[in-house]
Amino acid sequence: MKPDDGQRGWRVGHWLARLLWLSWLAVVVPCAYASEPPATKAPPQHDIVVHFTQAELLSVPGIGYSSPPRRIEDAGLPKDGWKVVALPYTAPRELVPTEAGGVRTVSDWYRLDLAGLPPSQRPRLLYLPRWKTLGHIAVYGDGVLLYQSIGSPVHNGYNHPLLLPLNATADALSPSSVLIRVNRLRSSGSGFSTVWVGDQDSLSWRYQARQLLQVQLPFMGSAAFLAVGAFAFAVWLGKRRESLYLLFAAISALAFLRMLHYYAGGSYLPMSDEWFEWMTVASLLWLIILIHLFLQRLHQQPSPWLTRTSVGLALACSVGTLPHVSVSLYLLTPLLNLAVLPVAVLIFSVNLRKALRAQLPEGRLVAGWTVFAVGFTSYDGLLQNNLVSPESVYTSPYAIIGLFFVFSYIMFQRYTGAFAEVGRLNTGLAQRLQEREAELEQSYRRLRVIENQQMLNAERRRLMQDMHDGLGSSLIGAIRSVERGAMNDAEISGVLKGCMDDLKLAIDSMESVDADLLLLLATLRFRLAPRIESAGVALRWEVQPVPALPWLDPGSALHILRIMQECVANVLRHTRATTIGFSTATVGQGVCVVIEDNGAGFAVDEALRRSGRGMRNQQQRAQAIGGTVNWESGSGGTRFTLWLPLERKVEAERAVGSL
Repeated sequence: MKPDDGQRGWRVGHWLARLLWLSWLAVVVPCAYASEPPATKAPPQHDIVVHFTQAELLSVPGIGYSSPPRRIEDAGLPKDGWKVVALPYTAPRELVPTEAGGVRTVSDWYRLDLAGLPPSQRPRLLYLPRWKTLGHIAVYGDGVLLYQSIGSPVHNGYNHPLLLPLNATADALSPSSVLIRVNRLRSSGSGFSTVWVGDQDSLSWRYQARQLLQVQLPFMGSAAFLAVGAFAFAVWLGKRRESLYLLFAAISALAFLRMLHYYAGGSYLPMSDEWFEWMTVASLLWLIILIHLFLQRLHQQPSPWLTRTSVGLALACSVGTLPHVSVSLYLLTPLLNLAVLPVAVLIFSVNLRKALRAQLPEGRLVAGWTVFAVGFTSYDGLLQNNLVSPESVYTSPYAIIGLFFVFSYIMFQRYTGAFAEVGRLNTGLAQRLQEREAELEQSYRRLRVIENQQMLNAERRRLMQDMHDGLGSSLIGAIRSVERGAMNDAEISGVLKGCMDDLKLAIDSMESVDADLLLLLATLRFRLAPRIESAGVALRWEVQPVPALPWLDPGSALHILRIMQECVANVLRHTRATTIGFSTATVGQGVCVVIEDNGAGFAVDEALRRSGRGMRNQQQRAQAIGGTVNWESGSGGTRFTLWLPLERKVEAERAVGSL
């Protein structure tokens, strides 16, 4: 970790704390502003907005839920028993036994008097910021039903603000009174906010602000969280060992399920109330567990006891709250959420202490989020248990949104850090590759020097051996003959000419012939033709094109030239021939070079047994290059054949190198 990582993490955490504080203000200030009429200037007379902070209340007990009547006189409400209450109003829980015929319910009737409002030229609307109950709500204008909530009594759209017209057109009369019926379970309590009555221009912005804070922002935050989680899951599929991406994807999915009840409700749920409530509670429990596993994976300091205990509690609660196992889970949910809070504080405290001890910059971010998350969750627990004003806004969704930003930042840092690490590794690999290439280049140069030296040494040894066997032996023989006086001048001249031919052939063999046997034979003709003609022998050249010999190198070329030279020398010395012919042909998997003369023949087998050093040398040289030699001799002359393979075996190549 770099030294400035901690300072950067602290700066990011500081700005994140500011962002969370601003989000708190964004939730609280608009709600407070929406609850009070603007005091900067008085509205025009025809746009009067009335904010009802008190109402008359009548509570009628009953058994079970009943549909609201179409007209108020059908409800049979008594004239007595009404009382004035301050809004927002909270009905406390009542511990009452369950009747045999069903659960005990209460229908709270709130009456608002609109008779004192001046006549309006515009349609009037009623705006209700929040209402909370296990039941339904219905609105009456002058005794006529104007609106009723739909869906189940549990998830009835309680978190959605209500904006409805009291008179649909300007010609319709505005009602003089409004009755709002809220039925509830006596054991659950309820909440009812203040009420606004005015025209659309005056109330629509209040309604839109509430809708944004209570419904739209939680939905957009959870949807964005889920989308980024899906991307993290796709990354994990490609890199299975990076478990942080899988944990992030699971956290995003559980956060989406946890926040679903804030904006989903009514008749839009594809499951029963019991299963939806269980999903909401279980998602909170396992969301805390996954956050714990994420933080544990982050700071690399596991707490086995805490993990086992928290997983056991979550599993027990999930099983114990299953539908048909737990009775009325929606009644226990507020208390269960408060009971989970201490466990969450313990888990977060242990992980944050380890993260800070490990000097992990992300730990400060999570610490800042934890402070606000605990405050937001505690506030929502009080709101859910009707201990604070029911007109307040749930803040837990903003804690989840803050979690989204914190974890997204952590994953972004890890993701970009992985790319940076790959970049550093690539840079290091490039440097090491350059160093290795430089080392290989130096090694290659040294090997080339050694190889050239070895080639020169091998070529030197080959030439020295050849000169010793050919040119050297001829000169030594000539010197001894001259010293004994056994050779005349003509013979000495012939020996010296032969030595000169040997030297020229050795030099010619060093020239590159590019695997072309005909070019090598042309060199031989150029060197030996004058000697053949000076001996009074006619040369017949009938060489035909043959395939190239890929293995034909200078060493092999010298062997072929020596074989041909020895054959021509034997013809000139011993056969008294008048004609000598050269020809080539392709035979099987090789080529043949044929030398024929019309001189006196000889017994081949006897010649090989008697002396035949020259003939044996020809055989050895042919074997060294993978070829063969053959003599056919008779009274009409001698036919010598050298067969050379198109492809030479490795053993033959090694034999050439050793000669």
